[in-house]
Amino acid sequence: MPLMHHIQRKILSRLMHAQTLGYAQMRPERVESNHFAYHLDQLLREGLVAKQDRSYALTPKGLALADRVSHQNMTLRTQPHIVTSIYITNEAGEQLMYQHLFQPYLDLYGPPQGRLHYDEHITEAAARELTEKTGLTGIPLSHRGMVYIHATRADETVSKILAHIFTGTAQGRPPLADPSEQGICSWIRPDEIAPVDCMPGFSEVRDLLSAPDNGLFFAEVETAMA
Repeated sequence: MPLMHHIQRKILSRLMHAQTLGYAQMRPERVESNHFAYHLDQLLREGLVAKQDRSYALTPKGLALADRVSHQNMTLRTQPHIVTSIYITNEAGEQLMYQHLFQPYLDLYGPPQGRLHYDEHITEAAARELTEKTGLTGIPLSHRGMVYIHATRADETVSKILAHIFTGTAQGRPPLADPSEQGICSWIRPDEIAPVDCMPGFSEVRDLLSAPDNGLFFAEVETAMA
């Protein structure tokens, strides 16, 4: 979101606490009428505010903004990523692994995973990510649980991820998609990769998946990257 004038922030802040407001109700104290009118017009042009008869209200775009900003200063909040993380094994006992070719996890191995799109259901996102990353389709996926992973390096936060964990089994040893600039997928036996070469939280999730299935699990993991 581009830098917003403080008068525009005040207008939006007031509308965030009301269904509708009149012109005078939105106008901050000690702000000249023409100055206020200019900034209100900017919000109307941006599609964040709409006029309804003699009052004003947030548009759907304005409501979406209200969901993403700090109510204290109207700045976008830094929030954890929500991802689907897919743990697939084949009939040879190998794990489907994805080696990242980009930061902040350059060269690290983990399951195929990716961010949830705003218009997706969780299971749809998992199937899409599996196909996009590996080329595999038609593998039934089970939603096993959620893990909140806080990864640090040298005491600095690198990432915070809420991962929806899915599992599935591939018949045989199906071929995988060719490498891309984003990563390389392959079938690997889990014991062939050292924990230090794996994504933050990978080992902890594998331990959770190996435990007896007592329904959806939830865990918080804090891990320091090498």
